[in-house]
Amino acid sequence: MKKTINRAQFLRGDIRGSRQLIRPPWSKPEASFVELCERCDECVKACPEGILVRGSGGFPSINFALGPCTFCGACAESCKHQAFTDTTQDGTGAWELDVTINDSCLAMKGIVCRSCSDACESAAIRFQLKTGGVSIPRVSESRCNGCGECFTVCPSKSITILPSQRDCAA
Repeated sequence: MKKTINRAQFLRGDIRGSRQLIRPPWSKPEASFVELCERCDECVKACPEGILVRGSGGFPSINFALGPCTFCGACAESCKHQAFTDTTQDGTGAWELDVTINDSCLAMKGIVCRSCSDACESAAIRFQLKTGGVSIPRVSESRCNGCGECFTVCPSKSITILPSQRDCAA
């Protein structure tokens, strides 16, 4: 799959496009969101979890290192500029994120750790037994709601959450 980067990523030296920002839940597609968002910080102030921060260019983005998203909808409700779509309180349709677990995962190194699956309310992370007795974590895209709880609790910071590339043209 061919990945394109935008002008800002190029100018900041992010040639690989790896520093992608995660917009708040229920944000409109990136081009529409950036056009409609006035960077007023009302959504940032409205976030009760404190995970919505001022990102690149002053636009709001999610920082899962500060905690998970509870899908309360406060960010979308506070926006007076129509940068968000209609919300639901269960996280359905909030966003499409890709969650991956990399090789630095303790479980993949043979150390018993199931912090991510224990924290995952939607049971999107399950451990699959592998030859040799090592259980490997697997993320179910269909079950994952992108709340970020797994990222928050991972002791080895082995989880990556990025905007989904499934809809991008190859």
